[in-house]
Amino acid sequence: MLVVPTGAVAAPSNDDFANRIELAGALPITESGTNVEATREWQNEEVGPFAAGHSVWFKWTASIDGWVTVDTCTASFQTVLGIFTGSDVEHLTRVTKGNASEMPGCSSSGRRFTFKAVSGTEYEIGVDGNGFSVPTPPGEPPPPPPVTEGEFTLRIEETQAPVNDDFAAATPIPGEVGEEPDGTRRYHAQVIGYNWKATTEGAEPFYEPGAGASVWYSWTPPETADYRISGACCGSALPFALFTGDSLGALTQVPLGEFGEVHATGGTRYWIAAYGKPDAETGEPSMGSFQMLIMAVLAPGPLSRPPSVPSSPTPASPSPPDVIPPETKIDKTALRAATRSARFWFSASEAVQGFQCRLDKGGFEPCAAPRAYKHLKAGRHVFRVRAVDLAGNVDGSAAIARFRFPRPYQGRR
Repeated sequence: MLVVPTGAVAAPSNDDFANRIELAGALPITESGTNVEATREWQNEEVGPFAAGHSVWFKWTASIDGWVTVDTCTASFQTVLGIFTGSDVEHLTRVTKGNASEMPGCSSSGRRFTFKAVSGTEYEIGVDGNGFSVPTPPGEPPPPPPVTEGEFTLRIEETQAPVNDDFAAATPIPGEVGEEPDGTRRYHAQVIGYNWKATTEGAEPFYEPGAGASVWYSWTPPETADYRISGACCGSALPFALFTGDSLGALTQVPLGEFGEVHATGGTRYWIAAYGKPDAETGEPSMGSFQMLIMAVLAPGPLSRPPSVPSSPTPASPSPPDVIPPETKIDKTALRAATRSARFWFSASEAVQGFQCRLDKGGFEPCAAPRAYKHLKAGRHVFRVRAVDLAGNVDGSAAIARFRFPRPYQGRR
């Protein structure tokens, strides 16, 4: 019998994996929980990146075949969420990965994942606190430790089809124009979306064979300028395509540059489709979440001019375009030999629109700090990261970190 001292708080009943709470019934399912006084059951137990070690566990047997969304969006503290299959805590297989801030509407403290459930399969769900803290600059007092324990609500529901699946229901993209102290005017718009359960309309333009499952947005730039349409800081799971035209069957695609550059005409309505490329295994259009960022540096306007501009016999020369690439630096590297995992923190010498990471012989792909890799092979590895500044200049040299994991000792033969 467990005796709890007066004034102490007992660990939650589902602290250990073996005692996970079973979630049952028709979707949606909502379960209140807490991880106060919860512990890490196994040394290498990790619900997700930066898990603090206050994990609690749930299990749910899928009653449907199809897309399901699990979240802790209303949590009172920064949470970490993990969804797995497996029979014991030391041998779990993660079924979700990547950005855990999927879809709009989830709080900054909550986490949300969507995956394709298989009816009759039991899924293990772990909830923990996020123990990440920002490194303290030299000479400054350390910040208070992050809150890693508290109450939360775990919710499981069938994923809703996107409201902008059809071209006729395209979602307008709002944007803002801001002015900096030096008079520079910048346009900025950001969209968070997904194409789970989206369809492909009959008259829809074919981006490439097998592509589809698109969602649609309408966008009207405020001024004629060079814009950039790209994935936001944390990458994008879906590509974008830009069109002009008055109807789905009469669209003309507008080519985008390597980094999404396009010279857009102010006041013209454009259409943007986020779509899935054909899956390598099934051939069906891929589905996922994405973040889209639209940016531009606008010509100085009335707000940027002082009330009276002194005349000058010689007009001021326009500022030359930014052609200098940023410099990328790896600030910190953390290696864990037991799980052969690596995590990298990096930064750039100027403001950037994002980073691109590469491990070993793989290609560069959008990423954000910290970049984590798990279950790597024993042996030598090379990590590269390069910044892309607001003008689209790419660090040509990239920052490099070389590391290795020792091979397991086999003993004398």
